[in-house]
Amino acid sequence: MKRFLSEKVLTRCELAAASLLTVFLVAFHAVFFLRAGPLWRDEISSLALATKPTLAEFWRYLPFDPFPACYFLLLRSWQGLGLVGNDLALRGLGLMIGLSIIGALWLSCYLINKSAPLWPLALFALNPLTLEGGDSLRPYGLGLIWIALAFGFIWRIAFDRFGKAIVLFAFVAALLGVQSLFTNAFILFAVGVGAAALLLQRKSWLARGLIFAIGLIAAVSLLPYLPIMHATRDWAKIIAAKNDITGVIAVGDDAISDGGAVARWAWLTFGAGLTGAFLLAIPHRLAAVVDLNRDRIIFAAATMVVAALATIGFLCAAQYLVFPRYFLPAMAIAALCAHAFWNSLPNRPGIRIISLFLVLLTAATELRPFCKRANMRMTNCDEIAAMVERRAGRDDLIILTSFLYGVSFQRYYHGQTTWLTVPPIEDFSLHRWDLLKQAMARPDPVPDLISRAEIVLRAGHKIFLVGKLGPPPPTQPESLPPAPESAFGWQMEPYLAQWKSELTYWVEHHALHGSNLPIEERQSINRFESLGLFEISGWREP
Repeated sequence: MKRFLSEKVLTRCELAAASLLTVFLVAFHAVFFLRAGPLWRDEISSLALATKPTLAEFWRYLPFDPFPACYFLLLRSWQGLGLVGNDLALRGLGLMIGLSIIGALWLSCYLINKSAPLWPLALFALNPLTLEGGDSLRPYGLGLIWIALAFGFIWRIAFDRFGKAIVLFAFVAALLGVQSLFTNAFILFAVGVGAAALLLQRKSWLARGLIFAIGLIAAVSLLPYLPIMHATRDWAKIIAAKNDITGVIAVGDDAISDGGAVARWAWLTFGAGLTGAFLLAIPHRLAAVVDLNRDRIIFAAATMVVAALATIGFLCAAQYLVFPRYFLPAMAIAALCAHAFWNSLPNRPGIRIISLFLVLLTAATELRPFCKRANMRMTNCDEIAAMVERRAGRDDLIILTSFLYGVSFQRYYHGQTTWLTVPPIEDFSLHRWDLLKQAMARPDPVPDLISRAEIVLRAGHKIFLVGKLGPPPPTQPESLPPAPESAFGWQMEPYLAQWKSELTYWVEHHALHGSNLPIEERQSINRFESLGLFEISGWREP
């Protein structure tokens, strides 16, 4: 009786703790919805692609934002409801998706063993990267919802606790998962491997067949995107990076460390603990001695290891720039595996009390960085555009120090002053990497830009530089030959940096007056689009 009462009390405490974390999460998601402000360039690119006039045009431009169509169709439906008229309405879709991620974690843990998702909430939902990536106007959040649900439904099938509804939902979740994020295919494969590792010990041919069919149908559904993936190869070389395992793992470490040092050690401890438990669970007798739920350990450990290896292997093979957000699907599954790990340990009050204490400790240390991210503004380009509108005259000139900022500036600038980017390209409706590649293959664009700027300064007008400027080089930079004839081949970053240094050198040696126009920052700004504004005037002969 005493044990029954203690288990009942602990269950209520765990449910109360998970509910409290959920309340905090909902509140912070609402704060992000209200405080994230305008869209930054990647979000604008997604919106422009999703709202192309026809589906044929959408498909034609899909290689420039290569994600599956599912999220873009959802965004297009949001437009159909008339909810794309302003940035706050668009943020409403991000809020809905972010809250749905929390709901997906609850449902998946209920499917596993009808328990509260303490560790998934603490490790994953409270990670600031999950908030930023999930609530942004990008496909990541939608993909996280479906892959978390696919894990729970496939778990039920693997443990022979399913009916027709569970099978149907597993098919739908798996299909929509890969149709939201291509990398979810690797995570779904990892879940399938986890299930196969378990089912090798059993003779449930029906479960094996169903899980194999789910994976096969999901994989086949990606075949129409093969031409899209092939088309990206035409421009993808400009953002290529020579990724090695060490570098990719370092970015993954940044992803799990986003919540702080305690959260990082919790992730690492779970990874080591689950791997060790797997080794103990393989021999039947040893698992019985330690009192482990052997089946849960096998499923969770195999899934976690394969998900991590598949993600790292893909990012190394893809040879693209790697960002922490690329690890979000693997982190979501690893957090659910951590939940399964704790619930595979002996059901003793001491273990559950330790788990509850560690969850609350981890969550408490994450609240500060999570709160800071919730109050982050995604761009200040709108404020810079507004200031330029007030200060710039019709005959002045605006130069964006990188073409990357053109997508945002075009959305938020409504003045009459001519503006150009380095290098100049023709289309800023979305990321046109192909046009940048063409500009790299032509002679240095900066001399023509400087000639135009010189005319403006000599006439007594002003030039406004939007973006980021580094220190001027000590000597005049030499022009790079057209790509790929330089030592950098088709690498984008060296060309952008070289062009910017040429412009900076010219400003330093020919502008008579220059000032940094401060933008009032009432909150932190997304580091990918925290821009500056510089005003220069007067002509000085060298």
